[in-house]
Amino acid sequence: MYRHQRLITSGKSFLLATLLFGMLAPKMAYASESADSRSAIWLSDGQRSAILAEMRQFLTASQTILQAALAEDMAEVEQSARAVGLQQARGVPAELRAKLPEGFVKLGPQVHIGFEEIADEAVTMGDSQVILQRLAEVQKLCIQCHAVYRLERE
Repeated sequence: MYRHQRLITSGKSFLLATLLFGMLAPKMAYASESADSRSAIWLSDGQRSAILAEMRQFLTASQTILQAALAEDMAEVEQSARAVGLQQARGVPAELRAKLPEGFVKLGPQVHIGFEEIADEAVTMGDSQVILQRLAEVQKLCIQCHAVYRLERE
């Protein structure tokens, strides 16, 4: 009987430990995930909103390009890619550009050039596979930037 009681007691301890771990583990994981080690870029509300709007335009253009390339609609690919190509890059105010770190400033033009190359491909050869590959390369630049930087309000 003693051996049976010991198994029940150890079973209860195991159950209690499992329940406690189940309750605490998510909080421990959240605490480690909440420490954001990315470099902060300090911007005014207006500047931050402008950059976030541009990023949303990149995302929208990427989805439209993907869908249009799969449908072989090269006119739509070209139009969507040009909208976020080099023309958009020329619109960054000097005051904002001065606040951006060098790495961010180097990645931005690469993204715009990547979209411009997608537009050029759409009007020349119109090869969907090349367009999708170039879009994948642009997305890698977006991921690289988001992995390094975060936008904060001044």
